[in-house]
Amino acid sequence: MLYGDDALFPVYPCIKPNVEFWTKVYTKYSTNQGILHDSENLNVIYDVVELISPDRYGARKMNEKRIDAAKHKYKIILQKLAQNPAATDSEARRIAALFGEKGNPAAFRSAISKIRCQLGQKNSFREGIVRSGAYTEKMKQIFQSYGLPLDLVYLPHVESSFNLKAYSKFGAAGIWQFVREAGKRLMIVGYALDERWDPIRSSEAAAQLLKRSYEKFGSWPLAITAYNHGIAGVLKATWIKGGYEDIFRHYNGKNFRFASRNYYSEFLAARNAATNCKTYFGDLSLDTPIDSREIMMAGYASAKDLARYFDVDIPTLARLNPSLRPPVFKEHKYVPKGYVLRLPADAVQHRMGRSTALPSEMYRTRQKASRIYRVQKGDSVTKIAEMNNISVMDLIHANRLRGGRAIHVNQILQLPLPGEAADLPASAPIMSSAQIHPQKEHGGEMTAGPPATLDEDIITVSDLAMDPAMLGVDLQVDRVIKQKGKSIGIIQVEIEETLGHYAEWLEIPTRIIRKLNHLPYGRTLRLHQKVKIPLDKIPKAKFEEMRYEYHKKIQEDFFGFYKIEAFQIYRLKKGDNIWTLCNDTFDLPVWLIKKYNPDVDFNNLRWSQKILVPVVKEMTGTGMEGVHEPATSAVPSENYKNNNTAKGFGSDSRYLLIAVILMIAVLWPMIRLQLMILEKIKAVSDMLKRFCGSEKIESDRKSIHLKLIKGKN
Repeated sequence: MLYGDDALFPVYPCIKPNVEFWTKVYTKYSTNQGILHDSENLNVIYDVVELISPDRYGARKMNEKRIDAAKHKYKIILQKLAQNPAATDSEARRIAALFGEKGNPAAFRSAISKIRCQLGQKNSFREGIVRSGAYTEKMKQIFQSYGLPLDLVYLPHVESSFNLKAYSKFGAAGIWQFVREAGKRLMIVGYALDERWDPIRSSEAAAQLLKRSYEKFGSWPLAITAYNHGIAGVLKATWIKGGYEDIFRHYNGKNFRFASRNYYSEFLAARNAATNCKTYFGDLSLDTPIDSREIMMAGYASAKDLARYFDVDIPTLARLNPSLRPPVFKEHKYVPKGYVLRLPADAVQHRMGRSTALPSEMYRTRQKASRIYRVQKGDSVTKIAEMNNISVMDLIHANRLRGGRAIHVNQILQLPLPGEAADLPASAPIMSSAQIHPQKEHGGEMTAGPPATLDEDIITVSDLAMDPAMLGVDLQVDRVIKQKGKSIGIIQVEIEETLGHYAEWLEIPTRIIRKLNHLPYGRTLRLHQKVKIPLDKIPKAKFEEMRYEYHKKIQEDFFGFYKIEAFQIYRLKKGDNIWTLCNDTFDLPVWLIKKYNPDVDFNNLRWSQKILVPVVKEMTGTGMEGVHEPATSAVPSENYKNNNTAKGFGSDSRYLLIAVILMIAVLWPMIRLQLMILEKIKAVSDMLKRFCGSEKIESDRKSIHLKLIKGKN
């Protein structure tokens, strides 16, 4: 197999302009430049907008205004050309020339809605090349072991610019940007350990996934596209259109959008930029692999104990073991049994010599449990602490109860174990005790002015008394019943949950849960639906622990990379759907919208209803439009029925049916009367024809009609 063989990665004529465009994105324009272009014809670049550094205060809004102003300018020019392709002003002629022979009124009119702004990537791509030096040789060894082309190691430049801390708002993590469900099939993705963050372990998983895709399609353009669009999505495209070129040119699948269509072109551009980095970026000093040794953990161990034993600090331990999550280093969890721990080679040599066995007294026999408590009416922090034999201060720190914030009915609190590190900085104000605020399950009410669109009525974070640490979901088993002598728990379905999750936590096949709930295959769960689960194998407390850790991890990961700057009010329109709103309009996960709208019934949205939408900013990065969208960002979650659309009276089929029935009930007597009258008129008319001829029939008919009506009255 040839390294860099163009026979494996062909540059088709139809994608050549796209490859050239992405090469410019990666090598010419920086993240302080926005490329204004046509979203379908990437040959058409209208302008390059100079942007303010994202580090400056207010940069996001100022940059949005600059981009909007530029888009408006070129929309006006395109409208002018659509009306008069021979417009003579210089700017109009320049834009018309971009379209070449295809520049006609229809093309200009169509282009008005296709203006897109792409952020340049030159500086981040260059930094990615530097970072990649620490991993590419090992990655090439992995890919070679699977019989794959070595050029595939450049794919993370497209996904993440080799940023080990890359995390999307929709939960894709690490340099390969695995989402949880895909990662779970190939790696460990849990609360203490998430291998998606390990560049080497995730590269092995990526190699397995890419090999599977290639075996399915026999084409690297299709296999690489499937890494973004999914194997099932590309299979559907091949059934409809055939090969890659036809798919690229003509396939218009619902979720096959800009990102998926351009993904293979981006890979080709990234491969070109990385292999010719000296040409594009000059001499670069690449990172080198850290000299480390690996130790297999024979049991569970404290991160602090390990750091102390090897005389290394916690940041070094965390840097060498990126798959260990923050709870491990906060002492909420132990380093898991079976984990391969990386340590500085000199530290291991100094402490252990050639031995790889740790002293047995360092190990624990089981993992630390995550204990939770659902707040009841009349509870206080002091009362809860006493009931669970923990200190008030530990409870306050573990749940970030600070700044005078109260606890609320149904709030889920973490019950810490002794010695667990607090999430709060030492200087943060805390509350000494708190009583329940009745009727406020998830924080204070929003204060809104007049009806607003998404772009109006800003609500500051301080106005909304809700801590991001609050999960905002009901995670405990509602009640336990006996059914045929077995313990059955009843739970309420929460956002981001599927039957697969319940089966995973209960260590049983999904068919058992389906049978217990009489759920046929193909039927999905509804949000807040009541579901029965068997508790004969996994006890109630263990199920609740795993469920808590699943939701806690989602929110910890998100708020580890993003912060909420403010909130805006959005008024639902007819046809709005929470899934498409989140993916296409808000660009936010559904769970985040639900978290800040606890009283909204997402199964029964109503036209003109107002919802609160967080304004989210990435804590590190640009916050502008990136290289591509997450692989699943345009796909509604499969967890629930995708029919919860905002409805007016006439758009709800139930209301329409009722209206039709009522109309028929009211009008039917009148319709029946008219039919009877018409029958009698016809009968008399026929009689007149027979006995009197056709003269005067029309006037007689009218006379008879009037007499019959008077007679009925």
